[in-house]
Parts: sequence; structure tokens; C-alpha cells
Amino acid sequence: MFVSPLFAVEEKLGANFGEFAGWNMPMTFTSYQEEHMAVRNGITVFDLSHMGRLRVKGNSNELEELIAKELTKAMPSQMIGPTAFLNDKGGFVDDVMTYKVSDSEYLLVTNAINREKVIKWIRSNSSVEVEDLTFDLVMLAIQGKKVKDIFDVDQISHMMFKLNSKFLGQEVFLLSRSGWTGEDGVEIWAKPDIAGAILNELVQMGVKPAGLVTRDSIRQEMGYLLYGEDIDEETTPIEARYWVFSMTKNFIGKDAIVEQLKSGVKKIRFGFKMKKGLRIIPRNGNSVSSLGYKIGYVTSSTFSPFLNRAIGMGYISPSHFFLGYALEVEVRGKTYEIKVDDFPFI
Repeated sequence: MFVSPLFAVEEKLGANFGEFAGWNMPMTFTSYQEEHMAVRNGITVFDLSHMGRLRVKGNSNELEELIAKELTKAMPSQMIGPTAFLNDKGGFVDDVMTYKVSDSEYLLVTNAINREKVIKWIRSNSSVEVEDLTFDLVMLAIQGKKVKDIFDVDQISHMMFKLNSKFLGQEVFLLSRSGWTGEDGVEIWAKPDIAGAILNELVQMGVKPAGLVTRDSIRQEMGYLLYGEDIDEETTPIEARYWVFSMTKNFIGKDAIVEQLKSGVKKIRFGFKMKKGLRIIPRNGNSVSSLGYKIGYVTSSTFSPFLNRAIGMGYISPSHFFLGYALEVEVRGKTYEIKVDDFPFI
């Protein structure tokens, strides 16, 4: 199992560690409910060192063929994403965030579980050079309503990045502005000692450290997908309603996407809410029905402290995708009402 390079620093900050995608990472520091609300009302910092960080270099035409979203029209220092690597059937090899350094050089953030798979997939489908930066650099995300209180966000535009920049006076490899929370935020890639110093300084400034449980609850409020839960090699962007491709170019998997756009799909991702205050949380694989007739299943669910209710997502038959309609979910042998809703929930 891999261990976050910031383990010692985070242990002193009170982190509760757990395994995720082969990494020992902070799950919580206090409670996920408290950390969740700090994102929505204040400011937090997340250690995302488990996510893959790759540098790819090569022929621009080969890069365009690999990645589903158009690259050449983006400016250098622009983030492109989320986008994806798709297989021949249009299924997700991985969904990635892409950073354009130049027409022939890009940085990628992959899901932790897919880092090695993505490296092998790129090498087997192209002559593009891949360098794994994951174990050389730490990734921190500073996210929340009050991020402007500690960082002048005007230094960098939304969905842009800078290389060899500074954050809180420290030299960092990359500084970007985006987020996976629905709030404003910045991300840094830095050497472990520098990232540790930045983390300690942020906490001293009043920024609340938060763990991966909060990342999960936060992303579900926005309808953001998690690989291995909500998407996989057997699920396409059309089924997931995840618009990570450009129809103006060719890419691996495009033929399958075009066919689904013509013929339709047998399942479609939907969002749902449960009644306020009900602490029942459906789990991945729980059955979804309409008047007792099974029409789908749950992929992700959580209790949202911001909404004070359980929320989630899954897949149902497109014939039953009625916004506002009440369906039933089976949890531990009992049936509960859920209301079909769409993202974001907040």
C-alpha cells in the first residue's frame, strides 16, 4: 500500500487514515459533516496525493486521437477537462483532467485506481512518451467559499494554471484554479517538504484540513462521478451524461459514441434525493424500482449535511427518467421512496 508523503504532518493534525485505491490517506480529521460544511461556508485543504500525475509528450495528432476532448484549440496554460480516455466500445478507461503545456506536452491527473492502467494504455495505443510524476510531487487542493480570504484568485483565471510558480511564498511546480467541490479553489503540485510546510501554514491561517470522505459527499452534491462507482469500462459518456468528448475530432471510441447518439441507450444516469432527516443511505448496487418493477440500481449515495438528507445517483431505464417522479430503492430488505432529481443538488 502506498502512503501519502504528508502522513507524518497529517498524523500530527489528527488525521484518521484509511485505505483508498491502494493508498493510506486521511479519511477525516474531525467529522466529515463538519469538514463538508467548512467547504460550503469556509475554506478547506485536501491532500490528493493518491491521484495519478503524469507528463505526456509527443506528436499532437497522436495525442488528439487518445483523448476524447479537443486539445489543439486550447491555449497553453489552459486546463482541459474533465475529459477521458475511452476504449473501442466507448467505455471509460479513465476520466482525467488535462493541462496543456504546449501542443506536444500535457500534464494529466488520473484516478488513483487507474494510474498504471492509463500509462499502459497510452503506451500501447501510441508512441507518446509518458513520465510518472506521482511519487515526486504532492497535490493539495484548497477549496471553499472563502478561498479569496487567503489567496488572491485574480492571480490566475478559472481553469488556467502556471508552472514553476509561488504559493504562500513557496516554490511550487504547478498552481491551478479549478476544483471538484462546486466552490472556488486552487490546487498545487509541490515537492513533499514544500507541500508539508504549506499544509502547516494553511492550518495556522485557519484553513480546515479535510479528508476523502468529505470529497465524496461534496462531489455527490454536484453530481460529479467517481470511477469504479459511477463509471467504468462498460459505461459510456452518453449513458453517464458526462460530456467529456468533442464531436469535431476523431478519438478512440468515437464510433461507439456516434452509434449511441443515433440509436439511444438502455440505461441513463439519474440523481435522487430522499426525504429530509431520513438517515438511510442506499449503497452501490441497491435496486431501484417503479411501482415494484425493477428499472435500475444505485451507484453512489451519501448523507448531505448541507441539504440534511440522503442523496445519490445511479442508472435507470431512460423510459423512466421523469424529473420529480417518486421511485423506490431497496435498502437491507426495506423499500424507501426517492425522488428523481438532476444535478447539481445545491
